[in-house]
Amino acid sequence: MDDESTKEKPPEDSRDNLPADELEKIEFKKSRGYYRDAMDSQDLFGNLDQFEKKLVRGVMRGSGPIIMLWLISKKGQHGYEIMTQLHESSPFRDKIKMPSASIIYPKLHQLEKKGLIKGTWETHGKRKVKYYEITPEGVKTLEKVRSFFKARENHLYEDFLEDVMCIKNNRS
Repeated sequence: MDDESTKEKPPEDSRDNLPADELEKIEFKKSRGYYRDAMDSQDLFGNLDQFEKKLVRGVMRGSGPIIMLWLISKKGQHGYEIMTQLHESSPFRDKIKMPSASIIYPKLHQLEKKGLIKGTWETHGKRKVKYYEITPEGVKTLEKVRSFFKARENHLYEDFLEDVMCIKNNRS
């Protein structure tokens, strides 16, 4: 019969010793609420009202997959590189954290499932990382999207990007 004192005890969770309010903060940061609150921050959006904030968030969220496809078309890369590039190019980089893997990877998997990018596993030191490259179908899709916007007679979308988003586009 085993002696209870000789049985190996599981390591103690370091969170067991934390005060309740600290545990609550940790759990909140794990939840989507932490990022939603960061996106609602007055510092981030200045004097925008709730509806205006919602409009800006919609533009930011909706453009993610096409921006990722475009980034991968410029240079094949792994997910962490994409997260870093998106964060470093964000006008909010000083106010919010880098996009999380739980946001980036589902979008990458969606692009991969549609056949627009192809991921291959590579070993970097002791770690395996998935390296993404654009496929011929992805190139075709990106070109179709580009042509769609170029074909608009009134250039509404380009005018929007230039006027509202302060993105210059030299039309040929």
